[in-house]
Amino acid sequence: MSNRSTSTNSWFFARHPIFTMDEFAAFNKQTKRESKYALLAYNRRSGRVLNIRRGIYAVIPDGAEPQSYMVNPYLVTAKATSDAVVAYHSALSFHGYAYSDFNLFTYLTKQKEASKFTFQNSEYVGVTQPKALMQQGRDLDAVDLVEHGGLDIRVTSLERTLVDCFDRLDISGGIEEVWRSLELVPYLRISQILQYVVLLNNAVTTAKVGFFLEMNKQRFHVEQKDLEFLCSRRPAHKSYMFRMERKGKLVRDWNLIVPNDVLERTWEEPH
Repeated sequence: MSNRSTSTNSWFFARHPIFTMDEFAAFNKQTKRESKYALLAYNRRSGRVLNIRRGIYAVIPDGAEPQSYMVNPYLVTAKATSDAVVAYHSALSFHGYAYSDFNLFTYLTKQKEASKFTFQNSEYVGVTQPKALMQQGRDLDAVDLVEHGGLDIRVTSLERTLVDCFDRLDISGGIEEVWRSLELVPYLRISQILQYVVLLNNAVTTAKVGFFLEMNKQRFHVEQKDLEFLCSRRPAHKSYMFRMERKGKLVRDWNLIVPNDVLERTWEEPH
């Protein structure tokens, strides 16, 4: 392996802590295809590069041990597909408001073939972007581009994360985890929640969001007109807040059957 190739790729590795084979090939576009694979194989054998999954690699920093170095899981999530967006509970955690730590990292994608994979004892799961958003070409609405760990990554905004988590409680840790996580948030832009709820166009999700905001209207300074707007878009028939928890009480204002644990806040320790 020539010193020139090593030096050139060191420049690439310094700017791509996680990269795809396509990115590596594009950088080495003047190199023959066989030589590109040879370059990559050389760096893997030397402990400079670690294979995450097929076509995705992580760079081991100078001085780190390849056997023990833990790759940033948010970077792995954001690079899982070319259009990956860190979402759901993983976005809560990224923003710093997850009540519990999970070894499950979730991303949104339009790629139907995206599959789950395991890396360094964490599971990475791709979820198809909501159909309503894709039909409108709005799947990247309320998505932030954030510099993190040396890469620009896409992550749902805190406001979209709130709505998405209520939309998919089954993959966001369940109602208690989501509720307790969101109550750690100090501030929300209510107007952006309303805008995204309209885009998502799901009456049951709207009711869940409305009920949560009503229960926390002082905390987040929610105005009555905002609650009325959400209430006008609630489901016509009673619906479950969390289908995995059938025991609950009907909150008629929202046509929502809310689990007893939420109504009674059973997770709170007695004083």
